[in-house]
Amino acid sequence: MGDVNKGNEEVMQASTEIATAAAQAKKGIDQIAAAAQEADKAATQAASASRQQSQGAKQLQVAIEEIASIADELQQQQAA
Repeated sequence: MGDVNKGNEEVMQASTEIATAAAQAKKGIDQIAAAAQEADKAATQAASASRQQSQGAKQLQVAIEEIASIADELQQQQAA
């Protein structure tokens, strides 16, 4: 009977250790999931900022072209 009790105690201790390890693994997985969500959020923000920057560059290009066109017109008027 003593061997059975000792075996039961060992099984219970192993079960407790497994449960503790599983809880730690879950905590680690939860941290990884949270970090992945933060990375996704940062990537989305970066993509949005890139689009805005591209739009700003296009607007700047249009403005420069308009200024150049006006400058050409003024030169032609002054030459006439």
